[in-house]
Amino acid sequence: MKRHDNHPLSAQYAALFALLKETEPIAEKYDVEWWGPYFIPRARQWHRSRFRLYGGGLYGSIEAGWTTYSSTLFISTGDVVIESPSNYSMAWEAQALWTSAFPQLTRRLKVAIGNPDVFNRRVRRLIPFEARTGRVVRKWTWPKRARTPLSKMELSRLESACERGERADSWNSLTSGKYLEIVGRAYDAAYPDMRNLAASEKYSSKADGRHGGLLLLPVQDARAFRDWYMSKTWSGTHPWEIVFGHPHGVLLSPFHDPKAGWRFHLSVDSPGLFLQTVKMAIALGDASVPFMFDGKDRVASALRGADLVEVGPFYDQFSLADLRDVRPEAVDRVEWDPVVEIHPVSEAQRDRVSHVLRTGSPFLS
Repeated sequence: MKRHDNHPLSAQYAALFALLKETEPIAEKYDVEWWGPYFIPRARQWHRSRFRLYGGGLYGSIEAGWTTYSSTLFISTGDVVIESPSNYSMAWEAQALWTSAFPQLTRRLKVAIGNPDVFNRRVRRLIPFEARTGRVVRKWTWPKRARTPLSKMELSRLESACERGERADSWNSLTSGKYLEIVGRAYDAAYPDMRNLAASEKYSSKADGRHGGLLLLPVQDARAFRDWYMSKTWSGTHPWEIVFGHPHGVLLSPFHDPKAGWRFHLSVDSPGLFLQTVKMAIALGDASVPFMFDGKDRVASALRGADLVEVGPFYDQFSLADLRDVRPEAVDRVEWDPVVEIHPVSEAQRDRVSHVLRTGSPFLS
């Protein structure tokens, strides 16, 4: 990040801010935030802009595909910060993007303020679907005749296993060896090619790696495990992430209730590990492990293709181009989000903006 006094974009940024204050902020946001006009560097490339008023700064962003370009205007001094994106691929150099964008955004804001109805109708008519976001049922993103990853029979087994896990009696004691034993059962169900390995070897192969001391404990010493667990010396590490993933993989986390004993929570964040986690849950239920599968219904819905997938140009969304390639007929099934509109500011929001500029607080006292 570089800070520039008397930045060449300072006057343009201030002029844009003056126009933004004449438009209605986004409803139900804690901070004062505005959708700006789209930045359109070339035909069919529409990139949305957004601005947030916080403290003494106006924080702007332009989302160009998987890249977010950010900038800040420090209102009292006129100083400007142009940030370098840390991301996947940069189609623009950051300052070049903002230098090109400000005249466009300013011109379009003036038109929107002058005749918002005509401006918003024109945007709705011209915006390409590639620049919009929406949702479609997951099964419509799969190739035709693709097999559902989770059959009805497997779903029934999952439900039964989770019911058994929730009914199972808590354990009076737990050791590192016993924890690794049940983790080994889970690995065997999801990764059968690892069955000839010791549980600790499976764990070292698949887990996050930051075990926080788990692997150093005496394997049959319940007191040592409890003391280590209660000490929280492992905080900040990931001993329970038994399969590494992003942002998190599969976690099998022990929880201790002084009155009830030890139980386990199974969870998964990475969609690519959903099916393996279901297999683990079934194995835990078959072994009468006292566990609960957090997010079971979400995982099952995704594997059955029944949940909704976000469609759009941004990170972690299913692109419209890919949908057209995989299931062209599914494009007509996308439920598109409303196109962002720009409207004149209400008096209540005008007062709120003034209050933020005076006090830094987003709400009137």
